[in-house]
Amino acid sequence: MQIEACLKPACFSKYIYLKPQQPSSSIIYISDISAPKPTSDLPFLSGSSMGRSSPICFSLCFIVLFYGCICIAQQQQEPRQPNKCEISRLSAQEPSKRIQSEAGVTEIFDHHNQQFYCAGVAVVRYIITPRGLLLPSYLNAPQLVYFIQGRGLLGIMISGCPETFQSFQESQQRVQEQRDQEEQGGQQFRGDQHQKIREVEEGDVSVVPIGAGHFIYNNGNNRLIAVSIIDIGNDANHLDFQSRRFYLSGSPQNEFQQQGSPEESSGKNVFTGFDAERLSEAFKVEAELIRKLKGENDRRGNIVRVEVEGGLQAVLPQRGQDEQPQDRPLADGNGFEETLCSLRLKQNIGDPTRADFYTPLGGRISTLTAFDLPILKGIVKLSARRAFLYKGAMLLPHYDMNAHSIIYAIRGIANFQVVQNHGRTVFNDVVTAGQVIIVPQNFALMVKAGDTGFEFVAIKTDENGMINTLAGNLSLLWALPVKAIATAYQISEEQAKELKFNRIEVSIAPGRFRTESAN
Repeated sequence: MQIEACLKPACFSKYIYLKPQQPSSSIIYISDISAPKPTSDLPFLSGSSMGRSSPICFSLCFIVLFYGCICIAQQQQEPRQPNKCEISRLSAQEPSKRIQSEAGVTEIFDHHNQQFYCAGVAVVRYIITPRGLLLPSYLNAPQLVYFIQGRGLLGIMISGCPETFQSFQESQQRVQEQRDQEEQGGQQFRGDQHQKIREVEEGDVSVVPIGAGHFIYNNGNNRLIAVSIIDIGNDANHLDFQSRRFYLSGSPQNEFQQQGSPEESSGKNVFTGFDAERLSEAFKVEAELIRKLKGENDRRGNIVRVEVEGGLQAVLPQRGQDEQPQDRPLADGNGFEETLCSLRLKQNIGDPTRADFYTPLGGRISTLTAFDLPILKGIVKLSARRAFLYKGAMLLPHYDMNAHSIIYAIRGIANFQVVQNHGRTVFNDVVTAGQVIIVPQNFALMVKAGDTGFEFVAIKTDENGMINTLAGNLSLLWALPVKAIATAYQISEEQAKELKFNRIEVSIAPGRFRTESAN
């Protein structure tokens, strides 16, 4: 929590109010921050009246501080505005906005919808054609990117981290040129160097920390599809409760701007607002290059086609080789690369061999938490769960103990039933591929896969998302004594044993038939 307030006597005459903000921050704003008036203009602080008016001054101070503390305390008690999650009816969501670019499509789900606002997230889906590049940008919130289809390259740029991937010309001629330049005091030839670029494929979950520049490139032969879950309710977001993407190049349309607003079609990058002459000085380049930097007359959109021969070429280790950075003098490092710079930012949860739960005739579940990917702990504060259900299989009734669940349907069809705390069904309908449904914390969920099976990925709003099952082995009923179950449900002990022990699976109940082709 950040508090900005002026407690000088001259400020008491100004209007002070508590502006509603996102749950992660509460700021006291003052409408006028001009310089305080001289004390001579304040009668109650003049030398002749200081003694008489000190009780008045004290009273004013007490009133301001007292009511300010009450407002702050109320904000602390409601960090995620629980009233916004009083949802009487849930619905499966589809993209509400579609932006066509030169080499792909950006689809945005309505994050102003009550369900997304409750969870404090925004969801965007990118469809990138071969040789398409999602322009570099950064966000005011951390995100998890799940790759649904295809393969490509993901670049994440973190300021302060060294460029550990370097490419040098190995020919004797280039080496000799470099030595000659060094002897003459000229600029040293360095070739290309950059931070690590990660190869991504179907099933990968990638972490993009808040404020980290990033881009995605499709170097495959098929479409690359990725869905991004942006945690705008994260504590690290000190702006408003709104996704804000800052592009570093081009003039792309703002995907998070409300439709119909005057800024919707006028996309610009962050360099556009700077003075051209100052930018020329900052980059030490000519003015003509600065016009390109500003993206003037660029109508390609946010996903552009790489026209150069051979596509985007990045310095990558060959498959099978150790990805060890080159030795660097200790003086080149600042210590920061030993922490955030060296953390893993990617893990595959689609590989069947990495399943955490498996039912031979039912399906499998893989999880990703801060125990698997340490950067999630305290920095990104999200986790993931990937489920594959065979034909007719059932995900047993359960609920999320400590997080909201943002479920994206990858393939197939399934019936979802969601029940709130009063026992009322808030959702009982079919969810199909490409749809998103938000299941609030502690709302009970049961999923029944259709005839073609069902796959989904669920992003949790906690770094270690935990669930409690309501049926099956290790469930709440298994933890209860048989007599307690019999008394609670007014049944015989024999019936209580059936209710407790008949379902032996942990989380997935098998269907009648298994669909091998769906795997």
